[in-house]
Amino acid sequence: MQGLQVQLRSASPIRLAAEFDCGAGELVALVGPSGSGKTSMLRAIAGLWTPADLQGQIRVAGETWLDTAAGVQLSPQQRRAGLVFQQYALFPHMTAHANVALAAGPSWTDADVQALLGRLGLAALAARRPSQLSGGQQQRVALARALVRVMPTPLAASDSSPSRLSGVLLLDEPFSAVDAPTRQTLYRELAALRQKVSVPMVLVTHDLAEARRLADRVVIVDAGQTLQTGAPASVFASPRNARVAELVGIQNHFEGRFFKDQPGWGRLRWTDAGQPERHLDLPVADKNKIDEDTPVTWVMNGEEVDVLADGDLPSLQEPGHTRLRCQLLEVLSLGEISLCTLRPEALPSQTITLNLTSRLLQRLQVVSGSWVQLQIAPGALHIMPVRTR
Repeated sequence: MQGLQVQLRSASPIRLAAEFDCGAGELVALVGPSGSGKTSMLRAIAGLWTPADLQGQIRVAGETWLDTAAGVQLSPQQRRAGLVFQQYALFPHMTAHANVALAAGPSWTDADVQALLGRLGLAALAARRPSQLSGGQQQRVALARALVRVMPTPLAASDSSPSRLSGVLLLDEPFSAVDAPTRQTLYRELAALRQKVSVPMVLVTHDLAEARRLADRVVIVDAGQTLQTGAPASVFASPRNARVAELVGIQNHFEGRFFKDQPGWGRLRWTDAGQPERHLDLPVADKNKIDEDTPVTWVMNGEEVDVLADGDLPSLQEPGHTRLRCQLLEVLSLGEISLCTLRPEALPSQTITLNLTSRLLQRLQVVSGSWVQLQIAPGALHIMPVRTR
């Protein structure tokens, strides 16, 4: 593989059980709560975090950076890892140009460094020190400094095809300290950069929206362990287990039982905790991974739920979809989006949370206390077996 491959194990001072990869030209986001080990993984790749009991392998573009079984451990200086720190970590007594030039290889001239700063909109600011730059400008300087670490030679201005580089670009929450307009600008610059260079990029973020917007794949991290890897839409809609569902912020998480039905289809029985005799059966796809009458937890993806007026005719229901009559218990306006809590008529002890646009609520002419119909697609439901210890 011409990208990054990581397999790491450690018991102290931070527990680590990480395994993921990142292809050349791919951006992978490490997502998880604070203290979950995301930054430690970046530092281990760069060679800046090497606890005594660290075990595993790190390979980049076919080159072994770490192989504890074979006794290989390159120093940080030997690894072409460009690391963008959350707080920039620029040398305060040096100009922007000098900060970048310090990290550049011997093939880089001052003119090459100046050209790179120009591509990032910093040409006129090259002589300024960090204290004379805005947060967004400092972030661009930090990005330029990281880039020269992974570029053995400067990019040719006339080269329109992505240049395959031999290192890896590591981004530790690089957009968290800038304002929203600057963040949008930096997003665009990162996207433009990916068209010019083919290098593995690993982004640490706790912002789920940012991960969905920027990443080709996400790696869900918790307590130093990588729990699930996949495309953002797939992971957020189909978490592997209840913990992943919690970490990706899925609001509608319930319990039930799974029953097999006709080939390819099953029934998810949603029970009412307050009245066990009451239940609601929802059709779901049967992938033959869960046995008959198995306790499950399940999540509902609100993006695949349509909200209709209560008076809509049953004939509007699509095949395989579930129609569920609900009462709006609470409508909290958050600008263009309203956070809505709904109570199913068939299971009054349960609640469903949906983010609905103000335009939709106005079109349906509903307020708190009104009744609506939810039309739930089979793909909106994802079931997971209950883990037993």
